[in-house]
Amino acid sequence: MSLLIPIDKAGRIVLPKEIRVRLQLAAGDLLEAEWGAHELRLRPKQTVPSGIKRLGKRAVWDAPGAGATLEELGTSLQRGRRERDQRASGL
Repeated sequence: MSLLIPIDKAGRIVLPKEIRVRLQLAAGDLLEAEWGAHELRLRPKQTVPSGIKRLGKRAVWDAPGAGATLEELGTSLQRGRRERDQRASGL
């Protein structure tokens, strides 16, 4: 898929909602940028720990030996809530 995305005077771009939803991006998420001679690639930077699992109604840390900061845990919980809300609203 190809889109034309304008750049404003400050050099900013706005990712269309369809892209943000499909890639599960939210405010504060990071994008990794790689560029070459005539190319720019943006990729979501996975910052959410994958060790949080659902156990009934609880979220539990299930990654022995792996650590996470409180910020990473909070981000992961927020993402889970956002995904739950999107499913509930039919998005």
